[in-house]
Amino acid sequence: MGQLGRLRRRAEFQDVYSRGSKAAGRFVVVFVAEGRGPTSRYGITVTKRVGKAVVRNRARRRLRELLRGWDPVHWPRFDLVVNVRRGCAEAPWLELSEDVLQCLVKAARRRWGLA
Repeated sequence: MGQLGRLRRRAEFQDVYSRGSKAAGRFVVVFVAEGRGPTSRYGITVTKRVGKAVVRNRARRRLRELLRGWDPVHWPRFDLVVNVRRGCAEAPWLELSEDVLQCLVKAARRRWGLA
């Protein structure tokens, strides 16, 4: 399948929110819906409530790096939105990656009944 694509327009994010299933973790909230693009795509949102620009950008960079090398070959095509919660920028890498993966699996199970 290759790399994940990106959600860019507000309408694409809204579409995932309305059609997708949601799972909340300690550092992120994940929304997953059936893919509408040629590949699986993701988007990251960080509100000002998380912190100042430096903190928001650090959280965004960490999540992009986490998703960059991930190749969901055995998954159906999907769209993913990750909403950042406080503490994401300072969280230990292992805890953050486990949290994102657990939320993604939980939301996918709700959506498709995957194991």
